[in-house]
Order: sequence, then structure tokens, then C-alpha cells
Amino acid sequence: MSRKTAAHDDAHILVCLSPSTSNARVIHTAARIAEAFQGTLSALFVETPAYSLLSDDDKKRLRSNMNLAEKLGAKLDTVIGDDVAYQIAEYARLSGISCVVIGQTNTVGGLLRKKRSLTDRLVAYAPDLDYFIIPDHGTKVYVAKKTPEASRNHILLDCGISLGALGVCTLIGFLFSHLGFTDANIIMVYLLGLLAVSIGTSHRAFSLIWAVVSVLTFDLLFTTPRFTFYAYGTGYPVTFLVMTAAAFLISTLAIRLKQNASQSAKSARRVSVVLETDRQLSKAKTKEEILSVLADQLTQLLKRSLVIYPADGNRLGDPIFYPAADDTTPYRTDLEQQAVEWAFARRKRAGATTDMYPQSDYLYYSMRVQEHVYGVAGVAVHGSPLDASEQSMLASVVGECSLALENARNAKEKEESLVLAENERLRANLLRAVSHDLRTPLTSIMGSADNLLSSGENLDIQTRRQLYTDIYDDAQWLTGMVENLLSASRMEDSSLNLNMTTELIDDMIAEAVRHMGRRLEGYTVDVKKTDELLFVKADARLIVQVMINLLDNAIKYAPAGSCIHIDTESTKENVQVRVADEGPGIPDDQKEHIFELFYTGGNPTGDSRRGLGLGLALCQSIMKAHHGAIAARDNLPQGTVFELTFPKDEVNIDE
Repeated sequence: MSRKTAAHDDAHILVCLSPSTSNARVIHTAARIAEAFQGTLSALFVETPAYSLLSDDDKKRLRSNMNLAEKLGAKLDTVIGDDVAYQIAEYARLSGISCVVIGQTNTVGGLLRKKRSLTDRLVAYAPDLDYFIIPDHGTKVYVAKKTPEASRNHILLDCGISLGALGVCTLIGFLFSHLGFTDANIIMVYLLGLLAVSIGTSHRAFSLIWAVVSVLTFDLLFTTPRFTFYAYGTGYPVTFLVMTAAAFLISTLAIRLKQNASQSAKSARRVSVVLETDRQLSKAKTKEEILSVLADQLTQLLKRSLVIYPADGNRLGDPIFYPAADDTTPYRTDLEQQAVEWAFARRKRAGATTDMYPQSDYLYYSMRVQEHVYGVAGVAVHGSPLDASEQSMLASVVGECSLALENARNAKEKEESLVLAENERLRANLLRAVSHDLRTPLTSIMGSADNLLSSGENLDIQTRRQLYTDIYDDAQWLTGMVENLLSASRMEDSSLNLNMTTELIDDMIAEAVRHMGRRLEGYTVDVKKTDELLFVKADARLIVQVMINLLDNAIKYAPAGSCIHIDTESTKENVQVRVADEGPGIPDDQKEHIFELFYTGGNPTGDSRRGLGLGLALCQSIMKAHHGAIAARDNLPQGTVFELTFPKDEVNIDE
């Protein structure tokens, strides 16, 4: 039957879970309603103090109902409280529930009137919701009972506490009577004992029985005539009634406070676990760090073995096992592997306490966000199933870590997109720069070659030599530029493979000077070597290219006939190479930009060909790849000094 007609465009259906045998029927009905209204389905279990008194069969039935709800597409959640109707109403209000599906059972009568049913109280708390009430008149009211063994142990302990408190209060009463205290003081002692019994025992019956026994004991031992149940005082009957009522009220309040404290402690623990998980996940950046947080939280929370199968694309990677103390149960059996694969493929729970592979020793949760699965987390059960609160916290922690993995994946994709966009921008700039700057040397080569072809016989030797020299210089410039372009492109797309070997720094400097050859004609190159053999770990080809770029930069800016100084120096941990020219120097406002890609400063002494701004940027990239550094400073009295710093490498020479 339906209390209202649920007609919501975005219906959110809530079904209430319980250990009842009829709850499966309620869950199926809720799933059909959610499908009919094309809405979402949530399943809620309210854990009350009576949960700890459930029998094993009841807990198994509750887990079965939870698995059924999840199989039908419901989102599971657990809240803690002693008022089931109030907790359902608050959850519905905070979660935007539009319709509640709940079973109706027979109610228990009170002392004076029939007790209000759960449905009636829920409607009173949340009258604006739509309700589908599934009648089940054949189902009795469920009352949680302890198992015989647990009940026997609790009874013995509670009896001991009650008898001990009664004896202590009676002894104190005799002491007060001997000292001449009034009966009111002795009554307060018994009330204090009642409070202690209410807190120390596990059931209200002991408090009520103790209240009656304490009143009778007071009447027997401390009223006149003593050792009888008669009392001469006219006010004693009223005193006994007030004492009994106060005892009943105190025991009721004490037990309720104790239950609330227990439930609050569970709620606080759950909130603390979730907040601590969020705090640690906020610091985790990589997939490995997030999985480490998941493992730490679950092993501390559940004190059970944990196995995590991270996803590697569309398949599972190698498992990571976190064993609990003294747990030697194998976790990689054929049955466990089948349960893991099923949970990964179906994006649902599997293993122990579920309908899929229930003989498994582990309960597996898929770490997923929508349709993307990031792995599977398994918690050891070994015949000791998780209770509802533990399952709820497990689901919360796994869900938080799944969201963290999703965020990390999105951040990585965003970063890759930004890198691709930046690479595209660099390629566009490079294409524009190349198309512009290749024209001048190519035009010069074509013009010189045309002159030689058309009228070479009529030109004198000096003119022809000058044309040959111009062609050679332009071709040399193009060669250097193309080499820098290729190296820069390899550095940008991270395809530059370093062939690191131990090299003598003086050999690489000599190779760069030799390579420059004719271009250094008209300049004096002063190379100062140290007496010490200086070795560095480097890719010799790239370091030679760095030296060539620095020498080319010196030729471009320094006037002809000037001196280019190259010297080396050794420190405790590094090797330094300095290339100094006697050019106009670099203005202070340009020093912080000269290593930027495509940046070109003024060149008052250069020829008509301007550079692409690749040489120094490439030098910096190569030095960073070698864990070194490059810097520029003024050369006094005039010019610029470029300083290269390499980590020193040592060579052991066997005689």
C-alpha cells in the first residue's frame, strides 16, 4: 500500500534494512519502485544498541539482505543511534530522499496503551516524505536476544556487581546509623548504589530488581521495628514509593546515557577514521601513496590482513599483501583469484559473506568511481564476518581512496593536456621562427651560387673566394641551427637518451674548439688547463654541443681580433668550466631571460642573421639533464662569462 503517490522527476528511493525474514521482500519492492520511477535507490541500516545482542543467524540474514540490496543497485549506508525512526528521518532529510519503502510489523503493547509503530513515528518525524508500506502481518516483532553462552556470562557478572553494591551500601548504612545519621542519608547511599548498578550492569532488569531489593533492605534493617517489613512512621510508605520511583528513573536514565555514550563513541570513531583518511589523502599525490594510505587506515581500523590489487589498464596488477599478526592463510588460491577477477569485472563486492564465491576467505571491494575501476581491495574474514559498522567504515574508506585515485588520474590527464598544449605552442613558434630565419642564409647561398654559375669565369680569384666563403659560412650556420633544432625537439618531447660515460673535461673542450675550426679564425682562443685530471659523468656529444654553442655565441657578439678565454677549475664536489668573451656584455634586464626558449637579445655587432633563441636554452636543458647548472655574469672589464658546473666524477685507475 502507499501513503502518497510518489511522482518525482528525480526520485530518490530509500529502503530500510533489518534482519527480518520479510526484509528481502521489502528490498525487491523498493528496487521495482526505483526502476518504475527511473530514480536512484539507497539502502539504510540503523545500528542500535540491540545490534550487539543479535544472534549469528540474525547477523547472517542482515548481511544477506545488504548483499541483495547492493545486487539490485542500491547504495548501502549505516548510521548509529537508538531511535530508529529519528535516524531514518534525519538521513532522508540530509540525503534528499523523496520516498521511503519500509515494512510494517505488529507492534508491542505498552503498560497503558498500544505502543506507536515504527511507521507511525517515522511519519511524525518526516511528514513530507512519500511512503510505501509493505504489510507483513505474519511477522512478529523482532526482539534481540543474547546467545546462551554470552547471556550466562553477562548474568553472572551482573549478579556479582549487584550483590557487591548491595553489600557495600548496607555496610555504609550501618555505619551511618551507628553515627546517628538520619534515614535520608542512608536512602541517598542506596540511590548512589543504584546509579552504580545501572552503569555497571548490562540490562535494565538488574537495576529494577536492585531498586526493589534496596527498598526492602532499607525497610528490613533501618526502620523501626527492625528486622521486619513493618514501619511505625506514617511517612515511610510515601518514602518507599518515592524511593522506588526515583530508582526506576535513575536506572532508566543511566542505561540510556550508557547506550548513547557507546553509540556516540562508535559514531565518533567512524567520523575520525573518515576525517583522518581525508587528511592523509590530501597529502598523497601518486597512486602508490594513495594505496599506502588505504592500507594503513584499513589495517589499523579492522586489525585484519589486507590485500590490494591495483588496476593496470584493463587488467589487475600484482597484489600487495599487508598481513595481520599471526595470519598465515594463503591469499592467492584459485578461488580467491576468481573472486578478485569477478569483483574487478563486475565492479561489485565478492567473496566471503556475499553470494559470489562465499567460500572465499576474503571480502573484496572494487575501488571504482562510476565506470572506472582502479583496483580491488580484499579484507580477511576467516570465518569472522565484519559487522555492519565495520562494513560501513570499510566502504567509506575504500570510496574516499577511489575518489582520490580519480582525482589523481584527472590531475595527470590535465597536466598531460597542458604539456601537449605547450608543446603545440612551442612547435608553432618554432615553425614561424624557422620559416623566417632560414630565408636570409638560403637567399645568400642561392645568390652566391647563382653568381658563380652565371659569371664565375669573369670573376677574379678574390671575389670567387669571398663567394665560396659566404656559402660556407651560411651553410655552417644552417648546420649549427639544424643541430640545435633537433636537440631542442628531443629535449622537449623527452626522447633524448643520454649515453652517460666518464669523460675528461679537457678532451671535450678540445673537441669543441677543433669542431669550430675556421670560424675561430680571427679570434684568439686561450685555453687554460689545470694540472689535475678533471673527470665528469656526461654524454660527451651533448657537452661538446654546449661548448660549441657558447663559442658560437662569443663569436657572434665579440669583435674580431678579440680573445676568447676558456678555463677550468676544480672544487670539492664540482668541476667548473668558464667561457669568457670581450664583447659588449649582457644588460642586467636581459640576464634573467637569455636562457628562455626563443628569446633573442640585441646584437649590435652581429651580422644580418639573428638567432632563433635556441642555443642558450638548449645549453640549460642539457646541463639540467646532467644534474649541472649554467650561469652568466659580467666579464670585467668588458664582456660576458658563461659558467658551467658539473658534478665531479672519480676514476680508479688500476695499475
